[in-house]
Amino acid sequence: MTSPSLLLYPELHRIAPERRPELLLRARHQPFDWIELAGLGAAVVLVAWASKGIAAALPGIVGASLANALVAVPLVLAFAGPFYWRRTRRALRDEIERQARDGRRDAP
Repeated sequence: MTSPSLLLYPELHRIAPERRPELLLRARHQPFDWIELAGLGAAVVLVAWASKGIAAALPGIVGASLANALVAVPLVLAFAGPFYWRRTRRALRDEIERQARDGRRDAP
């Protein structure tokens, strides 16, 4: 059975199974590059703009803040999530290349 991490990050197939959690954790803590930062900023602006209009059209929900949150969370996941995913995949590739340069073979 394939884990969700292996589906999202095919680079992990090149890493020994016992090292995958550590490597994935390190990859998730790498800094964003300028494309990812720009994308995250654009996603936040787009979600703020879109959720304001959508939440205003939902009169049946009590409280504008609750309606706004219910609309904004899925939108943030949809628009900002790919930039987090890109950062993690980039960091995994960088780590695999670094290990290859250092002569370390870590194949499963």
